Amino acid sequence: MTELDDLKSAWQTLNRTVERQNALAFHQIRENKLSRFRSGFRPLVFGQICQIIAGALLALWGGSFWVDHLGVAHLMIYGISMHAYGLMMILFAARDLFLIKRMDYAAPVLTLQKQIAELRRWHVRAGLWFGIAGCFIWIPLLLMIFYALGADVWARNPEVVGWFAVSGLASLGVLLAIIFWSRRNGREKMARNLENSSAGRSVNRAQALLDEIERFERE
Repeated sequence: MTELDDLKSAWQTLNRTVERQNALAFHQIRENKLSRFRSGFRPLVFGQICQIIAGALLALWGGSFWVDHLGVAHLMIYGISMHAYGLMMILFAARDLFLIKRMDYAAPVLTLQKQIAELRRWHVRAGLWFGIAGCFIWIPLLLMIFYALGADVWARNPEVVGWFAVSGLASLGVLLAIIFWSRRNGREKMARNLENSSAGRSVNRAQALLDEIERFERE
């Protein structure tokens, strides 16, 4: 009986050792993946900071332009459009940074998945708004550049501005057609590709890493 008790005790000790090693290995793997999860946001954070700087420059340029041309309606429209677009860039980037900053990396995976899902939804919405704005914002930008070079296109050739507007509307029509087409039955892959493109590489990678951690914890 003594030898049997010793064998049982040794077996229990071995089991506890293996369990501790497995727990330690699990913790290390989880921490490595979470470290990759955190570092994966660095390019996105850098990009959003650059977007804030670019937005501030556009807002200052547009704001000073329309203030300098008070009373000239079409020139004010140019400047106000660029001013508003610059502010949009700043606010959207700030919202992005806020969602990243508030992530609790020590929280359970389910909580992190909800937070990354919110960031993903925001990116998709922001991508849509930037897509819509992008169909038209090039018009005042181009007209302001022409004006700086000494050509007031609206005053001299208003039909050119009309063609610019038609081009913007056509671009918007194509954008909306693609979105609505992707939401039809049987176009799930296209819709998923569009959503992944809007979400961005950093968000997609972060979500994939969380899914890996979740599968690992289940196993």
